[in-house]
Amino acid sequence: MLFSHTRAPLRVTLTAAAGIALLVGASACSAAPAESAGGSSTAASFPESGSGELNLFNFTNYINPDALTKFTEETGITVNVDTFSSAEEMVAKVKTGSATYDVVSVSDYVAEDLIASGQLLEIDATSFPNGGNIEDAFVNSYFDEGRKYTTPYAVVYQGIGVNPDVVSAPVTSWKDYFSVPAGSAGKINLHDSQTMVIDAALMATGSEACTSDGEAYQKAFDLLEEFKPSIKIISSDGTIDRLAGGETVLSSMWNGSFARAQAQNPALEYVFPEEGFMMGADNLAILTNAKNPDNAKIFMNWLLEPENAALNADFIKYTSPITGIEKFLAEPGEGDAAVIVADAATMERAHEQKPCSAEVKEQYDKLWTMFKG
Repeated sequence: MLFSHTRAPLRVTLTAAAGIALLVGASACSAAPAESAGGSSTAASFPESGSGELNLFNFTNYINPDALTKFTEETGITVNVDTFSSAEEMVAKVKTGSATYDVVSVSDYVAEDLIASGQLLEIDATSFPNGGNIEDAFVNSYFDEGRKYTTPYAVVYQGIGVNPDVVSAPVTSWKDYFSVPAGSAGKINLHDSQTMVIDAALMATGSEACTSDGEAYQKAFDLLEEFKPSIKIISSDGTIDRLAGGETVLSSMWNGSFARAQAQNPALEYVFPEEGFMMGADNLAILTNAKNPDNAKIFMNWLLEPENAALNADFIKYTSPITGIEKFLAEPGEGDAAVIVADAATMERAHEQKPCSAEVKEQYDKLWTMFKG
């Protein structure tokens, strides 16, 4: 057998009743990170002002340029942006020690590892001037109890974007997506994201993310291999314009990216797959080797201001857990689309994006290497 059995998975299925709390990773029983896990705390000395520059490492197309302009006008700090396509790509670069960024966008399921390995500076975000604006449910997260290392940025759903004008067969599940429905052959976008793709393939073949069943990984691999010839591109970049412009007609899709594609093409439809879908949260953190940590704190604190958070959310189309943001969000107008939020019934199928055990992670790495190779 190519894939072995491992110990039990760590991920948890959300119920509708507990969905909102667990969506953000709130966990009363999660242990706080050890004091020595990251850099020393400098919360008591929040910088009064800054100047110069700030280097941001973020997902592609995941920050509002107008927000950056406003930040520079108000603080005098220039933001340089470099991008990555997946959380795994970001972690790999950061762990080499060669990354020269100040602020990084950190997905929840990789945050614990970066904290434990000492990559993130301890900042005590709740002590920031705007730290009190973090919604209560987002303060105590499973990956960062008390927000000692991160600030919340966005809540993410992983689903499917469909162009029904071209794809004639109904798409309601991951199984439908991987079955290559009529009209989609050769026009399918698959994210270049190990975790997202393997989670979806496991669910499509009747299993669940982080399963300990080796046979499940073999089935997922076989499905992906059969699916590969129908893929136009494996990329997490450019998904918005490709789907909106018709270059692709079926795509794995994060909710915010889809909303921006739908703003260009209102006919597009978003699918929360019947088998289930992963949910997670992206966050901001400061690297321990940051050259401009004070500017980084000013930037993260600035985005905790409701008006600034709303300006950014209107662009990225992901919800942001900042108290008071609602009154600053713009009403969708012509050529725009609303932020997508799952209802209670849909939340029954949601799964929290927690990291797998080390043994299971080896299965993911092996499958992904074989598939991409």
